[in-house]
Amino acid sequence: MSSPLVRRGPAVSPSREAVVPASWTDFYEETHIPAAVRVGDTLRVTGHTGETDDGVFSDDAKEQIRQVFRNITFTLVEAGVSWSDVVEINSYHVGLLNQAEAVLEVAAEFLEDPYPAWTAVGVTELILSEALVEISCAAIVPANPA
Repeated sequence: MSSPLVRRGPAVSPSREAVVPASWTDFYEETHIPAAVRVGDTLRVTGHTGETDDGVFSDDAKEQIRQVFRNITFTLVEAGVSWSDVVEINSYHVGLLNQAEAVLEVAAEFLEDPYPAWTAVGVTELILSEALVEISCAAIVPANPA
């Protein structure tokens, strides 16, 4: 016996919208990687590192973590969301065990209880040799007020 075929029309995928804050423009033009991508009501934020606007990394891990959160904040604001809309965080740390206390302390400056789901991974290196931490996240974009 054969099973009936289910015919469906062509799949229509939601359009992707690149989010590129002014501080990310040069990187985007060079790599075509946006700071975030919005698809429907979901925002996926590319991994951000902790350099300042002039490209300098602090030698202090805690300050780098704080700068990563600041850098992500610029992207979230550009996309019209805030940290309270973030539902998932992925962080990558060179020296995770040495950063564990600092990352939770700094996160408390930006996040509210309950925190988003969070996976922290220790790595041996990141794309930029001075970077000690890289964080990406996902947020639900709030509906426009009526």
